[in-house]
Amino acid sequence: MHFKIASVLTIISFVSIPFSGFSQQLTRFYEHAKVGYKDNQNQIIVNPTYDAGSDFVDGVALVILDRKRGFINAEGKEVIPLQFDDAGMFVNGLASVKYANKYGYINLAGKWEIQPMFENSFSFSEGLARVQMHGKWGFINNHGEIVIPCQFDNAFDFSQGLTVVQEKGKFHYINQKGLSNFDKQFDMATSFTKEKTALVAIGEKQFLINQSGKIIKKIEVVVDEEEMEREEAQKEREREQRKNKQ
Repeated sequence: MHFKIASVLTIISFVSIPFSGFSQQLTRFYEHAKVGYKDNQNQIIVNPTYDAGSDFVDGVALVILDRKRGFINAEGKEVIPLQFDDAGMFVNGLASVKYANKYGYINLAGKWEIQPMFENSFSFSEGLARVQMHGKWGFINNHGEIVIPCQFDNAFDFSQGLTVVQEKGKFHYINQKGLSNFDKQFDMATSFTKEKTALVAIGEKQFLINQSGKIIKKIEVVVDEEEMEREEAQKEREREQRKNKQ
């Protein structure tokens, strides 16, 4: 039996955010598949030369050109050079960036606050950031200290004081001390929402739970028969292709 599992996508929200030190807001625009920025009088401040760009957060915007990432200020100056292979938005003055095949964190001056030593890393959430070392995930604080060891097969950002981690194919929740909040494991689990509920699955059954792990609602699973037929047709095509190659 097939069913749809609601997934949580981490999306960079390009919502205009006011910043101090500049009296007007810049807005992204697109021209010939390039990104530039205009002020609130619709005057072009940054010519459309970038492949992609974010809105401004903490007075800077993340921009991409020729697969390199850096940051510009509200005057269009590249205050942090486009030298990174990957970069995230600033959160509380720190941004995760990839340099020389390692991830670390820079401050708004472009200086290293946490040296690049990780295989992967993400933005801070509720004071902690998830990082990967030796193929395993854990969490650091804003001083770069590992506060939850890198021991999980997968991990997600903290939300409402808890995070989802994966070990041996099962998901469970831990707090910011790395301790399990309740002794339950799931086949699928999502982050807690502001209502302090999370969607989990046990086998093919889905439930809403609270932060004590108590089931508060069973979710009816909708079977999409058309999607099942498409999946089966695709599997059949793949089997035929493999057979023809033999």
